Amino acid sequence: MLIEMAFKELIAEKKFQGLTENSLKSYVTLFSVLGEWFRTQKIEHTQDLSPAVIKSFLRHCMEKGNKPKTINSKLKLLRAWSKWMVEEGIIENDICKGIKLIREDDAPKIVREEDIQLALRHLRRKKRCEDSFYSIRNYTIMVTLIGSGLRVNELVNLDWDDINFADSLIIIRKSKSRKQGSVPLSESLAKELSSWKTYIENKLGETPVPVFVNLKGERLTKNGVQLFIKRLKRDLGIQGHFSPHAMRNVFIKRLLMNKANLREIQLLARHSKIEVTRQYIGYFQHELKDVLDEHDPLRGLI
Repeated sequence: MLIEMAFKELIAEKKFQGLTENSLKSYVTLFSVLGEWFRTQKIEHTQDLSPAVIKSFLRHCMEKGNKPKTINSKLKLLRAWSKWMVEEGIIENDICKGIKLIREDDAPKIVREEDIQLALRHLRRKKRCEDSFYSIRNYTIMVTLIGSGLRVNELVNLDWDDINFADSLIIIRKSKSRKQGSVPLSESLAKELSSWKTYIENKLGETPVPVFVNLKGERLTKNGVQLFIKRLKRDLGIQGHFSPHAMRNVFIKRLLMNKANLREIQLLARHSKIEVTRQYIGYFQHELKDVLDEHDPLRGLI
């Protein structure tokens, strides 16, 4: 079978299985890069595939600057593709056999406290001085990411019907696990979102369905949020890690600094495994000195 046909058939199968939009996009992106590389190597048919070919492709990706996490993500998708082709009788042997995941740094990417303070001061100042649609919206996006721990995909899929001001809840209909869930809505974030809702109703003459929109009232995209954060980082000259997902790590860090316990943080961050939450505890141990000083076990003993 032609490799291009095997690509298309797997995508069709995954769509039929109800794979999430993001996961489908991952396959499409991989097959685009892989297909281009196959063409340069003059590899056209599935019978030409082997573990050696897949290893060669992954080495090519590493030489192009792909990080270990990206390489592993590609390998996982390739394993799924290989397994499917074996099951369908397209190939006889697993083309990923013996190829192991490579070691990656799984420490959470942490934003420096001074960079967060700098960004929030800048956004507050722009909101106050410009009082424009974009300055108000972008400030609200930032405080929502930090104040809720939402992932960027969850943020852009939020509708006003998902925000229950009366019960102080945010309903998450499109989560990473594809299960509907909810997170508490703090008083401070509720105030910011309520203010944004009032502003946008006056600006557009109606309440749009999505919480975050452009000037036409259309839903803001994931790429739109990423571009906003990228420009903010550039404009402020921030050198360290600074991304939409990193704001979720800020959310977790501040819970820890405000003395939330491990189980509470796991529930609020919606980590499926508490081991994920423990990574943050270990990473922030050096910042727990103030907590230790306040609750010093030796106080009153020496």
